[in-house]
Amino acid sequence: MAETPRFLVGIDFSAGSRKALAEARRLATLCGASLTLAHVRPFSDIRAAVVEERGDLLRGGGRVLARELAAHYESRLGSWARVAEGGRTIILPGAPDVALTREGRRGYTLLVLGTKGSNAVATLFLGATVERTLARSTIPVLAVPLSARAPRRPE
Repeated sequence: MAETPRFLVGIDFSAGSRKALAEARRLATLCGASLTLAHVRPFSDIRAAVVEERGDLLRGGGRVLARELAAHYESRLGSWARVAEGGRTIILPGAPDVALTREGRRGYTLLVLGTKGSNAVATLFLGATVERTLARSTIPVLAVPLSARAPRRPE
């Protein structure tokens, strides 16, 4: 019996990753795949707080910062999982290309990422993370352009 396909969707909370999630959901519906939404955060809690524009969390220091950041990421990613109708969520530390390709080797069928391009010129450049991930990945990568439109249904 064939295994259920598993899709890993990289989420950076951008419009591009929202588009990638929508495309992953559409494809998952067609083939019965499960979705895992992955956000990659910096190793440093301080850097993560700055990147997330949550300087207020820095006042707590050490353990408080780590606990509050974990709650912040769980909440933010959880709202995206509700959009994915129960998709599993994971938070990975490190560089996005390294973390996503490492996770992708854990039995996933497809890695889905959004690109940054919103016009014809910009879509020539996928974005550094997507390009590095394509070079590293051992599983297929679907790079979804921000300007992608839903395919027409045959009549």
